[in-house]
Amino acid sequence: MSIEPVIEFRGVGKRFDFSADTPQSVLEGIVSTFSRRPRTPRKRDDLWALRDVDFQVLPGQCMGLIGRNGSGKSTALKLIARILRPTTGRIVVRGRVSALLELGAGFHHDLTGRENIFLNASVLG
Repeated sequence: MSIEPVIEFRGVGKRFDFSADTPQSVLEGIVSTFSRRPRTPRKRDDLWALRDVDFQVLPGQCMGLIGRNGSGKSTALKLIARILRPTTGRIVVRGRVSALLELGAGFHHDLTGRENIFLNASVLG
């Protein structure tokens, strides 16, 4: 009987497309939809934030993501929280995931880190 991982990345990659003809905001997308100007194809400018990433976290394990700025740590967390979809590969998350997207959101300065974790966990159920 094998233990199933609670988080599993298999060949996960995430590519962001920064080409000039890709809308960078909702407003830009709406304006370009109704614009009468013909679109001119431009050079693609892709950024692979993650490429061919494999790991798993078993029940009871702790994992840390360590790396330089721009190395894909936040992207990996957003993929786990299902805020982003992977470009390639497969992500399996068993259980509930709750994300605190802003630093300090929902934290009380008069409590310890451990107390804040328990407080937020009890609020989330």
